[in-house]
This record gives sequence, structure tokens and C-alpha cells, in this order.
Amino acid sequence: MSERIAPMVDRRPSYGGFAVELAACLLSVEGDEPVVLVDEASSSEARFPSVAFDPGVHKCLDLGVRDWLHDNTGLELGRLEQVHTARRTGAGGGIGEPISALSIGFLGLVPPQQRTMVTSGTWRRCLDFMPWEDRRRRGGLTGYERVGQLLLNRLQSSTLAGEQSLERHSRRVRAAFGLDSTPWEETSTLERCALVQQLAPYLSEPGNVAYVEAGEAVAPSRMVADHLQILAAALARLRGRLRVRPIAMDLVPPVFTLLDLQRSAEAILGPSLHKQNFRRYVEGAGVIEATGTMRQQTGGRPAQLFRFRREGVSERRLAVRRHAATGTLQRA
Repeated sequence: MSERIAPMVDRRPSYGGFAVELAACLLSVEGDEPVVLVDEASSSEARFPSVAFDPGVHKCLDLGVRDWLHDNTGLELGRLEQVHTARRTGAGGGIGEPISALSIGFLGLVPPQQRTMVTSGTWRRCLDFMPWEDRRRRGGLTGYERVGQLLLNRLQSSTLAGEQSLERHSRRVRAAFGLDSTPWEETSTLERCALVQQLAPYLSEPGNVAYVEAGEAVAPSRMVADHLQILAAALARLRGRLRVRPIAMDLVPPVFTLLDLQRSAEAILGPSLHKQNFRRYVEGAGVIEATGTMRQQTGGRPAQLFRFRREGVSERRLAVRRHAATGTLQRA
């Protein structure tokens, strides 16, 4: 599915020794899970759909991504924005032995009903690649607590270059993973990803992450390092924007229940939201309107169906900012 950027080797002088790869991080929500489209042509490491930037063909970066995605996946995206640029060096990245690449990552949101339109690629759980972002409790600990604590334990038992280096790394881990009463910052995904990649030699497997769950070592699915950074940056962007504008409208079907809407927000933010506060927030912000129809629930009462209002965008943004400041959505 992904167009490898090895042909860019012929254009090395034009880029000062760099190839330029445009990578599309396409996120959606399935149930209460964030999912991402990956090209798994390589059996060892997953990667995003990507194309080599060709200035003779692509008018600009985002148009190059849009056109290529439409031709190769069948998707026409409403939102597409640049979120991160990472550097990849050396062999094994599909870019030729001596050359480096700039991977420019773009975030696109795909509503659930459009996932069936994708003609190639595989939808995978984001938390398969970043289990430390999982804030749901399983066996008394969350995914981020397991991985963060493992990092701390391995650092304490390792032989780093001096006590100052050990203390510096330990402080960063505690701050990024919300350990020892440090507040969890949901948008620090790129910092956590960088720490995991940087401190991988101190984990159980070189170049990998593993933590113990129910007595077994669990390792995340492998992804090309620079694409993993793009995924972390994309998730941080979504989490931040959920507090300042209603981006959830791009992650639910045209008609939905309030539970569908809440689950789409929880899939991005991680923790559970207070049900009644969330519903008061949504209804009071004027974001939605009733369709006058109901969905028959299996084993429960019928649920009212809603759709997004297309007018009053500025009022909705103000309402989201107001509720973000009060923090009333978060469950205590």
C-alpha cells in the first residue's frame, strides 16, 4: 500500500542528502478504541500509508497526501493537517542505504462509516503500539503506570553514566507518566514516546518495550520509529483540540446516540467521563439536535438519535472552552 521512497535517492542533490516522505496518520474510533490505518506490507514493523514527495508532481505537501490517499485508499478527507516532522536515518526504512529521510506526518480523521471505503491497509488499535497511553485500570494498574514504573525500576538497577544522569531521567519519567502523585498530562504523548524510545536499552528487550501483566511479559506491536512519533503527536493534537473545539464530530456517524458521542471522546482522552456532566455539557453547548428517531437497544431502553448542528460553530467553540476551563467533564 505504501509507496516506498527509494526512488528519491536519485534526487539526493536537490534535498541536500534528504528524501522527503509524506506519511498519513489516519485516525478513527471503533467502539471505545482509537484506531489507525497502517500499511503492514513489512512483517516486522508497521508503518503509515506514505508517499515520496515529488515537487514535479505535487503542488504542495498536503495536496500531495490528499491526492495520493484518494488514488490508493479511496478516502476523501475533510480534515488533514501537518502534526510532526521526524528524521529517519540508515537502512531498513525503505529509503536506501546511505540516505536519510524527513518523515512529515499529517493527521486525518476518518468517520466510522468511511472505514469500509478504504480499499487497502489495516485498521489497528493505537494502544497496540502505545500501551503506556492506556489509562483504563486492569488488575489495579493502568498501562501508563505499568510502563512508567517499569522504566523507573530498570533505571534504578542500571548503570547509567553518573548519578546526575540517573536522577534526570527519573524525574522525566515521573513527570511524563504521572507517577508519585505527579499530575498526568494527557497531551504529553510525544514526551512519553521519546522517553520509551530513548530508554529502550534499559528495558527487558533491546529496542522494544515490555511490561508484566498477569505474570506474562507483554510487548507492544512494533512500528517504524518515526511513524510512532507521528502517532504520538497526532494523539496529543486530538486530545488538546477536544478541549477547545468539537472535533468529535469527525469521529462519529452522521446520526448517533449520546453514548456513542461520549465513547468517541473517551477513546481519545483515555479516562471515563462523568456521564451526566458530559450530557449536560453537550446539550447546553448547542452542539447537537435530536433527529426524532430512536435506536432499539438490545436488552435495554431505546436510545434517542442525534446529529450535529451545522450552524453556530463559534458558539460551540466558546462552550467547549468554557467547559474545558471548569474541568466538569472529568470524572473525579
